[in-house]
Amino acid sequence: MENSLTREIVLAEDYNASVHQVWKRYQELGQYTGSGIRESIIDSWEDSKKLGVCPFQNRNHEVIHGNDLEERLERNEELLSFVKPQINHLAPFFNETKTMISIADRQGTVLQSSGERNVLKKAEKIQIYDGGIWTEKSAGTNAVGLALKTKQYAQVLYSEHFCEKNHDWFCAAFPILYPYTNELLGVINIAGANHQLNPNTIQYIFSEANQISKTIQQYFSKQALHNHLFLNTALEGITDEVLIIDRGKNVVGKNHAAKSHPTFSKLDTTATIPTLNHFVEKVLQTGQPIIREEAKVDQQKQTFIFSIYPVTYQSNPLGAVVFFRKNTELPALSKKTTKPSRLTKSKTTRYSFDDMIGSSSEFGAVVKKAQKAARIDSTLFLCGETGTGKEVFAQSIHQASDRCQHPFIAINCGAVPHGLLESELFGYEPGAFTGAKSKGQPGKFEMAQGGTIFLDEIADMPLELQVHLLRILEERVVTRLGSEKTVPLDVRVIAATHKNLAQLVEKGEFREDLMYRLQVIQLEIPALRERSSDVPELVHHFLQEMGGEFGKQEIFVQEKAMQCLTQYPWPGNIRELRNVIQQALFNMEGNELSSSDLPLEVINHSVKGEKERLIEALIQENGNVTSAAKRLKISRATMYRKMNQYHLKSEDWKG
Repeated sequence: MENSLTREIVLAEDYNASVHQVWKRYQELGQYTGSGIRESIIDSWEDSKKLGVCPFQNRNHEVIHGNDLEERLERNEELLSFVKPQINHLAPFFNETKTMISIADRQGTVLQSSGERNVLKKAEKIQIYDGGIWTEKSAGTNAVGLALKTKQYAQVLYSEHFCEKNHDWFCAAFPILYPYTNELLGVINIAGANHQLNPNTIQYIFSEANQISKTIQQYFSKQALHNHLFLNTALEGITDEVLIIDRGKNVVGKNHAAKSHPTFSKLDTTATIPTLNHFVEKVLQTGQPIIREEAKVDQQKQTFIFSIYPVTYQSNPLGAVVFFRKNTELPALSKKTTKPSRLTKSKTTRYSFDDMIGSSSEFGAVVKKAQKAARIDSTLFLCGETGTGKEVFAQSIHQASDRCQHPFIAINCGAVPHGLLESELFGYEPGAFTGAKSKGQPGKFEMAQGGTIFLDEIADMPLELQVHLLRILEERVVTRLGSEKTVPLDVRVIAATHKNLAQLVEKGEFREDLMYRLQVIQLEIPALRERSSDVPELVHHFLQEMGGEFGKQEIFVQEKAMQCLTQYPWPGNIRELRNVIQQALFNMEGNELSSSDLPLEVINHSVKGEKERLIEALIQENGNVTSAAKRLKISRATMYRKMNQYHLKSEDWKG
């Protein structure tokens, strides 16, 4: 920790005046002149300028609200549950020093803040509140943004901030890292605008914040160590070569078999094996395993069969585990989990219309339209809630089209960092930017030449990239970063999102002309609750698919259990149903699935209406939302979302 900077916080007026003069000259001249400013700050000023941040902006570029914020709160609920109890005892010190503490996720989104009341009010004016995003791109130089970029402790003091509106503030950010993979889980940030501080008190708060981040990391270290010791023993006992991959597709661990292999022992990244690299990227983006694919990995061009399993925490990808085998048998962990995948014409797809499950009229109608869409070559737009199977439809359409012999390339526009999305989509020439490969790299559009590119979560594409996509759709050419040469494209575009593009257009978050270019042919994938008659068929399919993993065959589903499953609204759609069946298989004794094997939320829903259950819980807990959520065994974020869904007001539970 940069303890020496605490003196500058205490002597704020003198320090701020000198730094402000340097900052002012920097903004006037466009370059740094003078001395006394840390190199990390100058580098961040330069990066902020390159990112197009206005130093005189009166607000951040990015703030999320409503369901988007609730989803992030729910996704980070476990992290927040660790942090909240540990910061409660610091409340008196926040009041004394007029400071505040915030918890941000790995995207820089402020999830929760507490501190001195007047400081919180002042912070709200510059969007240091729930939903405010404090990356370098949205807010310029700031401590959270630096911690996100470097994964190290960061202080930014007063006029060291790139944006003038933040010059009254000091902030110190403490990253929370997951052990082993070193992936960023979140950031703890201390901030204040008080220019007269007791050095001992502020140092104490900094030390406590640092200790909180270390305590959380220690918890996960113990958990990871405990699991790793047992898993390591298991992995060393099999003959498969096993690689552990982090989110950057770097090899961070190997079992003995891999260390002894002439190629795997030297492998540092999946990038040197293109087929493997493609599927690892897909697993990291989708969170779904890949089973039994082929790749040539050594100089002898020997074919290996590999399977990839994602590793996640709070729905965020941490990396993946890859199993290799020289023959066509299933890797050890996949023998019981998945039936052999069907042979398809294209190795880049896993699904076809033969894999569609459902006989309801609602589902049959959209499948029929999708089959019709496969016979034409127009741009296609898929909309539907998360978990409805939009990529399954996209792959099936490609598989049934005249392009099936060519690649199907998918990219999740919301999963790739905005700073990398442009190079991922359009490719780049050698030396196009720092860190670029010496030979350059083709983008997804070039990789899909002759085939189909699937742009999932298109609504999350940054506005500045949307104009480039519009040009591609209009002119059917792509230009790599750092090049002036255009590459002609023969690619079908299928785009998808769970968001309402028209509403985003009204908010100025999506280009209207691009929306019309994408929505040439539209297909709306129905939610599972809209085709509830398909639930029994899906249940039996998942039981058959996963039963072997739990040593069960010919499973009988009791009528009451099936009734619970059919009546449940499935907010997570097919993905949630699959998870529930997997949990039920784990809970089962014998080969008969009863309602008691199902999660409580599924059972309770069939007993009484959801709205009535919410009101009853609120009445029992005297209107305390957090306690009511615990009573219903759901998260607080889910509780608020459901209260909004049913338009519940205090009058409903106060009588």
